[in-house]
Amino acid sequence: GCGVKLQRCLISAHMKEGMEAHLSLLAQEVPSLQSQIKQQADQIQQQGNQITMLLKLLSKKNCQPPLEFTMSKFEEHKRNNNAWDSPPFYSHIGGYKMYLRVYANGVNNVKNSVVLFAVLVGGEFDDHLEWPMHAELSVRVGKSLDPRCVVNINCIEKVSKPSEDTLFAWGSFPHQLCNTVVMNDSLVLCIAEVTLMKKNEA
Repeated sequence: GCGVKLQRCLISAHMKEGMEAHLSLLAQEVPSLQSQIKQQADQIQQQGNQITMLLKLLSKKNCQPPLEFTMSKFEEHKRNNNAWDSPPFYSHIGGYKMYLRVYANGVNNVKNSVVLFAVLVGGEFDDHLEWPMHAELSVRVGKSLDPRCVVNINCIEKVSKPSEDTLFAWGSFPHQLCNTVVMNDSLVLCIAEVTLMKKNEA
């Protein structure tokens, strides 16, 4: 064993000094450890947000063009001219959320026509998108390959992030075409693409 014999009071003082020194060193390390823990926590939070966003993107992958919707009871809608709304969809993966609104017997000054509006709504990815938004849609009505059956829904105005449903584009086709595109009292709407206009193109 140790050949040096210390008085009990000296041993106690030595241990106290050593403990204080260790505590002092630990106190100096605490801020650094706290900073490292915060950085790791931030990284975990960021990774969690990325995973959440990825899961959202994957869940919406079947809600982007090309898409096909069917407007049933067309003649009833035409007779009453009630608005028909499509299910919502996204312009692209992680894009702008919107839907089609159809008036089978025209609206306002547009008579003897089927009028299609594009309506922008609040979506899950709005905080990551560029605003204002300016877009146009290409919609094929019916199953015919007749070029007259392609309706271009042109942008009325650029729109900011919506707080409520906002009409931003419209197009139409004449009733004469209904004999070609309406089958079994149903109108099929095929959204071919949504074209986002760049700022210098808008």
